[in-house]
This record gives sequence, C-alpha cells and structure tokens, in this order.
Amino acid sequence: MAYDPGMAANEQSKKREMLSLSEAREKVLAHLRGVEAPEDRVPLDQTLGRTLTHSLVVPADYPAFDNSAMDGFALRAEDLVESDRLRLLGESLAGHPSSRVLEKGTCQRVMTGGVIPEGADAVVPVENTSGFEPDEEGMIRFEVRPQPGANLRKRGEIRKKGDESLPKGTRIRAAHLAILAHEGWATLPVARRPRVAILPTGDEIIEVDQEPALGQVRNCNSYALAGMAEALGAEVTRLPVAADAAGSLEERIAAALDAYDLVCTIGGVSMGTKDLVRPCFRGLGGEAVIEAIRIKPGKPTFFGLLPKEGRTARLLGLPGNPGSALTIFALLGAPLLRRMQGVPEEECLAVHKAALWFSKVRPNWRSQALPGRLRPRLDGLVVEHLRQVNSADFYSFLDADALILVGENQAPRDGDLVEWVPLP
Repeated sequence: MAYDPGMAANEQSKKREMLSLSEAREKVLAHLRGVEAPEDRVPLDQTLGRTLTHSLVVPADYPAFDNSAMDGFALRAEDLVESDRLRLLGESLAGHPSSRVLEKGTCQRVMTGGVIPEGADAVVPVENTSGFEPDEEGMIRFEVRPQPGANLRKRGEIRKKGDESLPKGTRIRAAHLAILAHEGWATLPVARRPRVAILPTGDEIIEVDQEPALGQVRNCNSYALAGMAEALGAEVTRLPVAADAAGSLEERIAAALDAYDLVCTIGGVSMGTKDLVRPCFRGLGGEAVIEAIRIKPGKPTFFGLLPKEGRTARLLGLPGNPGSALTIFALLGAPLLRRMQGVPEEECLAVHKAALWFSKVRPNWRSQALPGRLRPRLDGLVVEHLRQVNSADFYSFLDADALILVGENQAPRDGDLVEWVPLP
C-alpha cells in the first residue's frame, strides 16, 4: 500500500495512545522474546565489543600445574625444622621444568611460574636465603622456616576444568581477550552486528560543510546517533537527508527497511503537516508498536515493525530536536540494539540508583529524562543534574554520561535517591 494523503491527514488529527516510559521500553523489546540473535563465528582478534551467543566453559584447570609464586627455592618445609641449610640439586625454570624428584634434605632453584618439583611443598624467596649460588659445600642457607604451601600456586586454585568462563550475553572487553586467548579460543560464536541506518529528514537540514541560511540547520543529529549505535556494537550507515516530500520519503524508507535491521529516522514524527514518517511507514504495510510516550523530552516518538522475508525490519522514529533524539535513542535504541545481540532483556532494561545532586527538577505531568553526570563520593555514587535549556539544547550533553529518570509529577531534591541509565 503506497502513501495516501488522506492517511497523512488522519495522522495529524487522530489521538495517539501514550505509553509510560517503562511500557515503551518493554514494548520495543517484546518482539524479540524467544528469538535467538543471528550468529557469526569470528577470529578472536575481531571480537572486541561483540556479544557471546553461547556460554563458555574453562577447558582445563588454571593453573594447569603447581607452580612457584616467587623466585627462590622449592623444598620440603619439614626439612628446615632441624637445619637451616639444604643441598642444592637441580632447578625448575619457567618453560623448563625439572625432571628430578626432590630428595630429603635438598632444594631446587625455582623461578616464578616454574613447575614445582615432585616432593616439594613450599618455596622460600631468594631474598630470604644466602643467594642463588651455593657455598663451597653445595649448600643454601635459609633465614626463614616456611609453612607447607608457602608461595605455591596450586593447580586449579583459580578455575577448575568445566567451570563457567564467560556467560552467554557477555560483551567482550579487552580483559576478556586475555582469558579467551589463554583458554585457546581462536574463534568465537558472537552475535551478528545489527545493521543500522540513520535517516535524517527535513527540508531545513543541510550537510555540515554548508553554511546555514535563515531557517536551516546542519545535519548534527545523525553523527551523534551513529556514534551511539557504533558504541553499542552496530554496523552503522548515515544516509543522505530525505526531503519532506511524501513520495520520495516513502521510497527512501522502503529502501532502508529492505537493507537494514533498524532504521532510525530523525524528525517528521510529530503533528505538523510535513511530519510524514508515520503515514509513509504505514503505507509500506508497517505495524505501529509505539505511537507516543508520556515523557519529556520525546513525546512524539514512534516505533514500528515490518515483517520481511526471514526477518523483521524495525523503524524507530525519533523527534528532530537534538536533546529529544539523543534521549530517546539512549532509552529505546540502546536496549533494542543490545537485545538484538543476545543480551538478556532484564539486563537491557536495567536501571541504576544514585543520590541526586544540584537538582533543578521541576514537576511535569510526564516523566522526565534529564542529562546527568555521575560522580563518585566517599559516601557513594551521586548523579549531578546538568542544566538544560530545552529539548533543542544538545550542549547539555557535553558532560553527561547518564540520564536521570524522574517520575510523573515528581520533583526530587538534593540527596533524594533517583533512577538513572547510562548514555552510550
């Protein structure tokens, strides 16, 4: 079904169902319940930032053998009860283990990471001895009497074979790479990166290398949204600006939905005569899931689904004001992209709590999402409310790393506990 001007007129006149923020966040993920993330198998050095689609288990005990935590001498602790001197017979170096069984009254030179010789039950650091070289009688003198187990790293004391290494849904960080390399994972099963298109709309939008005339603005939102989506693991394409012309806009949306898993339009979703994203999407046979949200900023947000052969295409219609676009993408787009990569729903929708600081909140009949900056203090984490002039104020996000969530008709003050979610 193609775009219908009558449908557009109806969009501007009809009363839209307004969901709460929590309802909207749940609805944007509902279509993914029971759906496994598409999987890629990729080399380890390409997995940073990717999400595991299967849990991994430890393939072998770690450490794999008893080894020394110090440079020194491996010995039997009981041999130093009656004497402070032991005969040096052999050594065990990292990568070159000793083949000699430790005899009573003897010790073996051992370096950090070296295999503990059979029969030894302790290591004395070299600094607590007469030194690495024996005296003329071939003896080493010891200044301490160790307890059995001293300075030993026991086989399997950190991880046992079969323990869980990383759970399904883990987003791989640099520290994970060391563990995965140690465990021998040359390739890994990870979620396919969602393909995301950013489609700005509006006759007033110009490119960044152009000088704005009266009434024009540069295409800034698409750069910020692309950065947020990439930070969340998506493959992102910024599409050229679409004009406010119904026929061409529908063609642009249709082409994007054919090629991408998620299309984020910017602008064109409110009540104006040139707000054409909704009727164009419906003209393509799309189903509206979210028509509006009781939130400030971002009330006219739209989300819909369009079944395609073997997959589902999604359209997230973001308001055009920069503050609104960034806010709604963080609240809806971020959990959606994480869920599409196999992260559990409850983790995607998780909110955190901190004490509010520098509150400037005024109550509103809608819930509010306000830019905040997290600050650690001796008495716990606080979130500072940053000044924002209005929903067009993207300068308020320069220092923001969180969104403060305020309930309807609420005005929390300094010290009150509030909810927050991270900004990508």
